Amino acid sequence: MVRYRSFFWPALLILAGVIALLVNANAIPVDRLYRLVDLWPLILVVIGLELIARRAFQGTASDVASLLIVLLAAGGAVAYVAVGPPISTATQTLNKSDPVGHVSQASVEVDVGAAATTIRGNSELGRDLYRAHIEYSGPRPDVGLDPSTGALHISQSSGGFLFFQSRRFVLDLQINPVVPWKITVNSGAASETLQLVGVTVGSIDLNTGASREDVTLGMPSGTVSISVNGGAVTAHFHRSKGIEASVQVSGGAVSLTADGQQFHAVGSVGWQSNGYDSTTDRYQIDVNGGACTVTMDTNAASS
Repeated sequence: MVRYRSFFWPALLILAGVIALLVNANAIPVDRLYRLVDLWPLILVVIGLELIARRAFQGTASDVASLLIVLLAAGGAVAYVAVGPPISTATQTLNKSDPVGHVSQASVEVDVGAAATTIRGNSELGRDLYRAHIEYSGPRPDVGLDPSTGALHISQSSGGFLFFQSRRFVLDLQINPVVPWKITVNSGAASETLQLVGVTVGSIDLNTGASREDVTLGMPSGTVSISVNGGAVTAHFHRSKGIEASVQVSGGAVSLTADGQQFHAVGSVGWQSNGYDSTTDRYQIDVNGGACTVTMDTNAASS
């Protein structure tokens, strides 16, 4: 009895790893990963062709035919994501703001799929606690503030079958540094830029799939926790000279460059600045993922 052996699922894992590697190497922009959702019918096509090949051929010929089908489909998927023509989508804009009011501390939570997100401090917002500018396609995003707690929530629903359509979500969020902020971002494939010089940060939590993070930090107050969790993660952290920090990177293949020192490992690596243990105002950074590339430098302007 010949046992049926499908190459589809191993190839799917390899394809995911190849795309994650290309994103990590900046060969494919993160904002192109939304194109993957267009390819879901290809899964059915490949499975169907594999079944036909198994019935039309026998033995080695059947294996070779199935393997060629999967390889062609995987190669086409990578090419479509990397160099395929842009998809025309109707883009809309949303602008929202709310006053500071009696808020003494604030938080923001962003829950979206594939997205490009920028969060930056702006001391010229006046009475506004924040100003959000969103360019999007698909369902209208929800932007809501609880004035009693200072909790700002920004999200976009899947929209049912719209999950299988290409969507655009670009968020530019300006936050007022007159109050301290806690920041949480939950996203799929993401490119995130946080410019927080001059902002008192309580904590930062970034949870993504494949992502590129660029975080510029100001002066900490107490021990500030920063957590980044994802699949393929590239994270760059910038601070001013004299600000103390520690970085712990865990996962599969990890790479850490901190103040000129380089570390590479399979598992985890850690580093801390010379004065970290002797101060209470510092950043504690933890990055967890499958493949992680992390840098920490002192290239930020003084706050």
